[in-house]
Amino acid sequence: MVTAKPNPPPLKSSVLQTIVLAYQENPEPLVKALHQEGLNPTVQRAVYNEIELKLPRNSRTFLNHRQAWERAASSEGYTLVCESDFVPCQGLGSFPVFWPVEDAGAWGYLYQGSPRLFAVVGRERWLRGHCAPLVAYIINPAVARMLLAFFDQEIKQRPLAQYSTFDAHVQWSVMKMGGRAYIPLKHYGEHGGGPNKEHAALGGISRAGEHHADNLQAPLHFLPQYAKKSSLLYYKVRLFNRILGLLRLVSGRWIMATDVYPLSRRARVEMFLTGIRRLVP
Repeated sequence: MVTAKPNPPPLKSSVLQTIVLAYQENPEPLVKALHQEGLNPTVQRAVYNEIELKLPRNSRTFLNHRQAWERAASSEGYTLVCESDFVPCQGLGSFPVFWPVEDAGAWGYLYQGSPRLFAVVGRERWLRGHCAPLVAYIINPAVARMLLAFFDQEIKQRPLAQYSTFDAHVQWSVMKMGGRAYIPLKHYGEHGGGPNKEHAALGGISRAGEHHADNLQAPLHFLPQYAKKSSLLYYKVRLFNRILGLLRLVSGRWIMATDVYPLSRRARVEMFLTGIRRLVP
């Protein structure tokens, strides 16, 4: 007898608070959408001293994330942390939880930039993956403490005065501490902003660090900033990033080998089929 796959609970039943990171941006459309989804948002607006104002933009963002991790570490349950240019999908609060909530080391990315799949695990077929940008993610107190430890390690190796793409390798450090990141089949929201100019000037990152969702779980609450109030431009960006997602799949970059999960032929087939399901409208 085959046991039915359990239905995961809705996101809003696990997320007790949402922290919206902002500096000078206007996060009101995002806050309004999160209120509608029952995700209890508050705005954390960064205040920098004279020394911090001279830091690279990425370092200042790092400091803002750190403050959110401190709040999450002293809170109960799961905390959703999102940057002000995150645009959630309609129905976000009712979307299914995509990580094992009973696992204290589990956390998840609602939005994934250039995602890679490590494995499909458990009876629920959770997706273990790797992502770079911290546009929108969910953590519990245990993972928040790992992230705080990462911050301390990171600034010793790369001082805040130096440009650093901290979000590109945060996950590897957290994995070494016992953290396990998960991703949903499709993005639960979109990165609405443009690229950080520092990425092009200092980081030499492909496409100047510009990234958007390859497929969405549902329509968005509002047009992203990059659309410049144009639905036509929005759909052009959506189509372009769908094509990028397909190229990532057929080129083999969607599947990432690790020393944690052996990649058998059967596993590769399941992961490839998962990638196809991800990109089907």
